[in-house]
Amino acid sequence: MNASPSKKPGKRVGKKSAGSIAVVILLSLYAFLQPRLNDRFGWNLPGLNRSGSQAQTRSADSADQVRSEPTDDRGSMERAPVDAKRTGEADKPAPPQSATERDQDSTSKKANNRSTDFIRGPPPKDSKPKLKYGLLVDTGSDRFLSPEGLLYGPGSQEGHRLEHLRRHVSDMPSRSGKHGVFDGGMEGALETIDTAYARAKKNQRTTKQVGGNRTVYTVDMGRRIGYVGGRDGNRKRKPMARRVRLVLEGKKVITAFPL
Repeated sequence: MNASPSKKPGKRVGKKSAGSIAVVILLSLYAFLQPRLNDRFGWNLPGLNRSGSQAQTRSADSADQVRSEPTDDRGSMERAPVDAKRTGEADKPAPPQSATERDQDSTSKKANNRSTDFIRGPPPKDSKPKLKYGLLVDTGSDRFLSPEGLLYGPGSQEGHRLEHLRRHVSDMPSRSGKHGVFDGGMEGALETIDTAYARAKKNQRTTKQVGGNRTVYTVDMGRRIGYVGGRDGNRKRKPMARRVRLVLEGKKVITAFPL
């Protein structure tokens, strides 16, 4: 009866030894795997000794370094709200100005405009030349050029070819013989002469006579361009004129009148 109770303490001692061995094995395994698991997965498993705490510190530092470096898009996404906030502050409307501030701004703007005008200088002149009778360009020296290239300059008894042409924009009933008169005043006369010269260059219904340095064109315009006045024309009740007599020296107009 005394042998059986002596066996129980031996069993308990054996179980404790096996448990201690298992604990030691687990602790050793944990101590071996703990720094590796922290380094690989970024965990923060507690260490069992000084070397374990150093490994934990190294793993924590490496994890903080990885989180602090913006190596992916998440880093830029985290900074975006800050930039948006700054942009929002920049887009805020300025506070309304007082009456005094508005007057000061207006005065400064006027001063800036005056200084800018001084730098720019006077406004440029109109680039389009002023046309005499709405058609002729003043080339200087009292000479005028038509769109077709005819030149009106000094000459004739009237002192200028345009003044001689002016005699053919109104009738002279007391003048002997015939006196051709253009319709439309000076503007109409100049336009008709230019059109006649354009037709003459194309030899359209035109007769041409050359004598010395002068060329005489007689151009049938195919329409009314004036009438025949003077004594003869008034006796015939001012018949309609359809032709133009044009006398030139080169491109200088000597005279022109309706027939």
